[in-house]
Amino acid sequence: MPVQAIPLALIASLYPFGLAVLLLLFSAPQPKARAGVFLAGAVVCMLAIGSIIVIVLRGAGLNKDSAQTARYGLQLAIGILFLVAALVVARRPVKQGTGESRISKAAAESGLFAAFVAGIMLYLPSPSYLSALDDVGTAKLSSTAAAVWVVIVVALALITIEVPFLLYQFAPGWTVPKLGAADAWLKTNARAVLIAVLAVLGAWEVIGGLAGLL
Repeated sequence: MPVQAIPLALIASLYPFGLAVLLLLFSAPQPKARAGVFLAGAVVCMLAIGSIIVIVLRGAGLNKDSAQTARYGLQLAIGILFLVAALVVARRPVKQGTGESRISKAAAESGLFAAFVAGIMLYLPSPSYLSALDDVGTAKLSSTAAAVWVVIVVALALITIEVPFLLYQFAPGWTVPKLGAADAWLKTNARAVLIAVLAVLGAWEVIGGLAGLL
């Protein structure tokens, strides 16, 4: 079982801008509907792309014993790239893109369809999500089990917006201030969080790749 996909999916959930957009939607007209379709867009995007990637990996035979050396070599290469990315980010601060700001503004000010599209565009696969899918697609699983694991990975990768969304349905007055505090903390520490995520992810992949090759 690809249990190693679980921490990778949780790392993928650490997306500060997702929380910021959710907070913005909670203060917009029709907050529950907008937040719901935003979450739906994210689910559709990640589930569709995740399914395609796992199908391609399984179709290429990377879940078979004969391809394990190639799989671990790829895992090692990906880990090294993540570690290099962590060094690059550490040397050069990351600025929030204006594209994300425009998307979030459209989601809050336009119709429900715009919120749905925003969920799709903002939750295109991240490196850690792709790594989790790699673990699922290269594991020795039945087709049904692989499909279940894709759903599990998607659910975990979106947990940081799923939980606030569910809490808002029952306690909006409590949820919004808590979410605002979390958003403020992430804005202050976004660069440090990104460096830590890339470093942990890189180390995880390098260790897994070396363990498999050796």
